[in-house]
Amino acid sequence: MKSQTSTFSFTGRASYPKNAVALLYDLEGFSRFFNQPDVQEYVPAFLNHVSAAIGVNLFGGEAYWAHNAKIDPLEIEVAHEKFTGDGALYILLPPGNASDFPVGTLQHLCNRLWTLKNRFDAVVNRALEKVPVIEVPRKIRFGLSRGSVYELQTPVETASEYIGFSINLASRLQKYCPDLGFIASARLMLPDREIAKHGFMKVVATQLRGFPDEIVLIDRMEYEALSDEIRKRLFKEL
Repeated sequence: MKSQTSTFSFTGRASYPKNAVALLYDLEGFSRFFNQPDVQEYVPAFLNHVSAAIGVNLFGGEAYWAHNAKIDPLEIEVAHEKFTGDGALYILLPPGNASDFPVGTLQHLCNRLWTLKNRFDAVVNRALEKVPVIEVPRKIRFGLSRGSVYELQTPVETASEYIGFSINLASRLQKYCPDLGFIASARLMLPDREIAKHGFMKVVATQLRGFPDEIVLIDRMEYEALSDEIRKRLFKEL
Protein backbone atom coordinates (compact mmCIF):
# COMPACT_ATOMS: atom_id res chain seq x y z
CA MET A 1 0.00 0.00 0.00
CA LYS A 2 1.38 3.38 -1.00
CA SER A 3 2.09 5.64 1.95
CA GLN A 4 0.49 9.04 2.05
CA THR A 5 1.68 12.29 3.56
CA SER A 6 -0.26 15.43 4.28
CA THR A 7 -0.23 18.12 1.60
CA PHE A 8 -0.96 20.76 4.25
CA SER A 9 2.34 21.96 5.65
CA PHE A 10 4.31 25.10 6.43
CA THR A 11 7.92 25.89 5.72
CA GLY A 12 10.65 27.20 8.00
CA ARG A 13 9.60 29.39 10.91
CA ALA A 14 6.84 31.88 11.43
CA SER A 15 7.68 35.50 10.62
CA TYR A 16 8.61 38.05 13.21
CA PRO A 17 5.51 39.66 14.76
CA LYS A 18 3.80 42.28 12.61
CA ASN A 19 1.65 45.14 13.89
CA ALA A 20 -1.66 44.45 12.18
CA VAL A 21 -5.39 45.03 12.19
CA ALA A 22 -7.60 41.99 11.70
CA LEU A 23 -10.86 42.83 9.92
CA LEU A 24 -13.49 40.14 9.69
CA TYR A 25 -16.99 40.31 8.29
CA ASP A 26 -19.88 37.88 8.32
CA LEU A 27 -23.00 37.79 6.16
CA GLU A 28 -26.08 37.13 8.25
CA GLY A 29 -28.33 34.47 6.71
CA PHE A 30 -25.71 33.09 4.33
CA SER A 31 -26.62 29.47 5.16
CA ARG A 32 -30.23 29.98 4.05
CA PHE A 33 -29.01 31.65 0.87
CA PHE A 34 -26.62 28.79 0.16
CA ASN A 35 -29.33 26.13 0.57
CA GLN A 36 -31.52 27.42 -2.27
CA PRO A 37 -31.81 25.65 -5.67
CA ASP A 38 -29.20 26.45 -8.34
CA VAL A 39 -27.12 28.26 -5.75
CA GLN A 40 -24.02 27.96 -7.92
CA GLU A 41 -25.60 30.49 -10.29
CA TYR A 42 -26.08 33.18 -7.64
CA VAL A 43 -23.58 32.91 -4.79
CA PRO A 44 -20.52 34.13 -6.74
CA ALA A 45 -22.38 37.18 -8.07
CA PHE A 46 -23.59 38.17 -4.61
CA LEU A 47 -20.20 37.67 -2.98
CA ASN A 48 -18.53 39.70 -5.72
CA HIS A 49 -20.79 42.67 -4.95
CA VAL A 50 -19.94 42.48 -1.25
CA SER A 51 -16.22 42.06 -1.92
CA ALA A 52 -16.21 45.03 -4.28
CA ALA A 53 -17.87 47.20 -1.61
CA ILE A 54 -15.24 46.21 0.97
CA GLY A 55 -12.57 46.94 -1.63
CA VAL A 56 -13.85 50.47 -2.16
CA ASN A 57 -13.56 51.12 1.57
CA LEU A 58 -9.95 49.96 1.53
CA PHE A 59 -8.68 51.00 -1.90
CA GLY A 60 -10.93 53.95 -2.69
CA GLY A 61 -13.55 54.51 -5.35
CA GLU A 62 -17.24 55.32 -5.61
CA ALA A 63 -19.27 54.38 -2.54
CA TYR A 64 -22.67 54.16 -4.22
CA TRP A 65 -24.25 53.11 -0.91
CA ALA A 66 -23.16 56.45 0.58
CA HIS A 67 -24.76 58.80 -1.97
CA ASN A 68 -22.08 58.02 -4.59
CA ALA A 69 -19.37 59.59 -2.46
CA LYS A 70 -15.86 59.38 -3.84
CA ILE A 71 -13.50 58.11 -1.18
CA ASP A 72 -9.71 57.97 -1.20
CA PRO A 73 -7.58 54.87 -0.63
CA LEU A 74 -6.60 54.21 2.97
CA GLU A 75 -2.91 54.33 3.84
CA ILE A 76 -2.63 50.63 4.59
CA GLU A 77 -1.25 47.46 3.10
CA VAL A 78 -3.68 44.58 2.62
CA ALA A 79 -1.40 41.65 3.39
CA HIS A 80 -3.99 38.89 3.33
CA GLU A 81 -7.55 38.26 2.16
CA LYS A 82 -9.32 35.00 2.88
CA PHE A 83 -12.87 33.81 2.26
CA THR A 84 -14.17 32.14 5.42
CA GLY A 85 -17.32 30.43 4.15
CA ASP A 86 -19.84 33.13 5.08
CA GLY A 87 -17.61 36.18 5.10
CA ALA A 88 -13.96 37.12 4.82
CA LEU A 89 -10.84 37.94 6.80
CA TYR A 90 -8.44 40.78 5.96
CA ILE A 91 -5.03 41.34 7.54
CA LEU A 92 -4.11 45.04 7.31
CA LEU A 93 -0.57 46.34 7.88
CA PRO A 94 0.96 49.83 8.03
CA PRO A 95 2.02 51.04 4.58
CA GLY A 96 5.52 50.35 3.29
CA ASN A 97 7.98 49.77 6.08
CA ALA A 98 6.16 51.99 8.57
CA SER A 99 5.93 50.71 12.12
CA ASP A 100 2.47 52.15 12.72
CA PHE A 101 -0.63 53.23 10.86
CA PRO A 102 -0.85 56.89 9.82
CA VAL A 103 -2.87 59.15 12.09
CA GLY A 104 -6.57 58.97 11.26
CA THR A 105 -6.37 55.87 9.06
CA LEU A 106 -8.03 53.48 11.49
CA GLN A 107 -10.70 56.03 12.40
CA HIS A 108 -11.55 56.38 8.71
CA LEU A 109 -11.68 52.60 8.41
CA CYS A 110 -14.15 52.33 11.29
CA ASN A 111 -16.33 55.13 9.92
CA ARG A 112 -16.45 53.58 6.46
CA LEU A 113 -17.30 50.09 7.66
CA TRP A 114 -19.97 51.41 10.00
CA THR A 115 -21.53 53.32 7.09
CA LEU A 116 -21.45 50.25 4.86
CA LYS A 117 -23.08 48.18 7.59
CA ASN A 118 -25.84 50.76 8.03
CA ARG A 119 -26.50 51.08 4.29
CA PHE A 120 -25.93 47.50 3.29
CA ASP A 121 -29.41 47.36 1.76
CA ALA A 122 -28.04 49.43 -1.15
CA VAL A 123 -25.43 46.73 -1.83
CA VAL A 124 -28.11 44.04 -1.60
CA ASN A 125 -30.41 45.91 -3.97
CA ARG A 126 -27.66 46.25 -6.56
CA ALA A 127 -26.78 42.57 -6.21
CA LEU A 128 -30.44 41.61 -6.73
CA GLU A 129 -30.20 42.93 -10.28
CA LYS A 130 -28.15 39.78 -11.01
CA VAL A 131 -29.35 37.51 -8.22
CA PRO A 132 -33.06 36.72 -8.80
CA VAL A 133 -33.87 35.20 -5.39
CA ILE A 134 -35.50 36.63 -2.28
CA GLU A 135 -33.51 34.78 0.38
CA VAL A 136 -30.19 36.65 0.34
CA PRO A 137 -28.09 37.92 3.26
CA ARG A 138 -29.57 41.25 4.31
CA LYS A 139 -27.10 42.25 7.01
CA ILE A 140 -23.33 42.36 7.37
CA ARG A 141 -21.46 42.29 10.68
CA PHE A 142 -17.93 43.56 11.30
CA GLY A 143 -15.37 42.75 13.96
CA LEU A 144 -12.00 44.51 14.19
CA SER A 145 -9.01 44.08 16.43
CA ARG A 146 -5.37 44.99 16.51
CA GLY A 147 -2.26 43.17 17.66
CA SER A 148 0.71 41.08 16.59
CA VAL A 149 0.23 38.56 13.79
CA TYR A 150 2.66 35.99 12.46
CA GLU A 151 2.91 34.90 8.85
CA LEU A 152 3.22 31.20 8.06
CA GLN A 153 4.69 30.34 4.67
CA THR A 154 3.58 27.32 2.66
CA PRO A 155 5.48 25.44 -0.06
CA VAL A 156 3.46 27.46 -2.58
CA GLU A 157 5.40 30.72 -2.86
CA THR A 158 2.34 32.92 -3.33
CA ALA A 159 0.39 31.39 -0.44
CA SER A 160 0.63 32.15 3.25
CA GLU A 161 -1.52 32.08 6.37
CA TYR A 162 -1.60 34.27 9.46
CA ILE A 163 -2.05 33.50 13.12
CA GLY A 164 -2.46 35.81 16.11
CA PHE A 165 -4.81 36.59 18.96
CA SER A 166 -6.19 39.61 17.10
CA ILE A 167 -7.65 37.34 14.43
CA ASN A 168 -9.47 35.26 17.02
CA LEU A 169 -10.65 38.42 18.77
CA ALA A 170 -12.04 39.94 15.57
CA SER A 171 -13.94 36.71 14.93
CA ARG A 172 -15.46 36.78 18.42
CA LEU A 173 -16.40 40.44 18.11
CA GLN A 174 -18.27 40.16 14.81
CA LYS A 175 -20.68 37.62 16.32
CA TYR A 176 -20.84 38.96 19.87
CA CYS A 177 -23.93 41.19 19.61
CA PRO A 178 -25.73 40.79 16.26
CA ASP A 179 -28.03 43.73 17.07
CA LEU A 180 -25.02 46.07 16.77
CA GLY A 181 -23.29 44.71 13.67
CA PHE A 182 -20.09 46.70 14.24
CA ILE A 183 -17.74 46.13 17.17
CA ALA A 184 -14.06 47.07 17.26
CA SER A 185 -11.59 46.37 20.02
CA ALA A 186 -10.26 49.41 21.84
CA ARG A 187 -6.84 47.93 20.98
CA LEU A 188 -7.14 49.96 17.77
CA MET A 189 -5.91 52.79 20.03
CA LEU A 190 -8.11 55.54 18.61
CA PRO A 191 -7.94 58.88 20.47
CA ASP A 192 -10.86 59.41 22.85
CA ARG A 193 -11.70 62.75 21.25
CA GLU A 194 -12.06 61.09 17.84
CA ILE A 195 -14.16 58.28 19.27
CA ALA A 196 -16.61 60.76 20.77
CA LYS A 197 -16.52 63.06 17.74
CA HIS A 198 -17.69 60.28 15.43
CA GLY A 199 -20.42 58.96 17.69
CA PHE A 200 -18.65 55.93 19.14
CA MET A 201 -18.19 54.99 22.78
CA LYS A 202 -16.17 52.56 24.87
CA VAL A 203 -17.83 49.82 26.89
CA VAL A 204 -16.68 46.51 28.35
CA ALA A 205 -17.75 43.27 26.65
CA THR A 206 -18.18 41.00 29.67
CA GLN A 207 -19.11 37.70 28.01
CA LEU A 208 -16.61 37.50 25.15
CA ARG A 209 -15.32 33.93 25.08
CA GLY A 210 -11.57 33.81 25.62
CA PHE A 211 -11.28 37.58 26.15
CA PRO A 212 -12.75 38.49 29.54
CA ASP A 213 -13.64 42.14 30.07
CA GLU A 214 -12.51 43.34 26.64
CA ILE A 215 -12.93 47.09 26.10
CA VAL A 216 -14.66 47.67 22.78
CA LEU A 217 -15.82 50.50 20.55
CA ILE A 218 -19.46 50.63 19.48
CA ASP A 219 -21.87 53.20 18.10
CA ARG A 220 -23.42 55.12 20.99
CA MET A 221 -26.91 55.47 19.51
CA GLU A 222 -27.04 51.79 18.55
CA TYR A 223 -25.94 50.82 22.05
CA GLU A 224 -28.61 53.00 23.63
CA ALA A 225 -31.23 51.40 21.37
CA LEU A 226 -30.47 47.93 22.76
CA SER A 227 -32.86 46.49 25.28
CA ASP A 228 -31.90 46.78 28.93
CA GLU A 229 -31.62 42.99 29.09
CA ILE A 230 -29.03 42.82 26.29
CA ARG A 231 -27.00 45.72 27.64
CA LYS A 232 -26.84 44.23 31.15
CA ARG A 233 -26.07 40.73 29.88
CA LEU A 234 -23.32 41.59 27.38
CA PHE A 235 -21.82 44.91 28.42
CA LYS A 236 -20.63 47.00 31.32
CA GLU A 237 -20.18 50.75 31.05
CA LEU A 238 -16.86 52.33 31.99
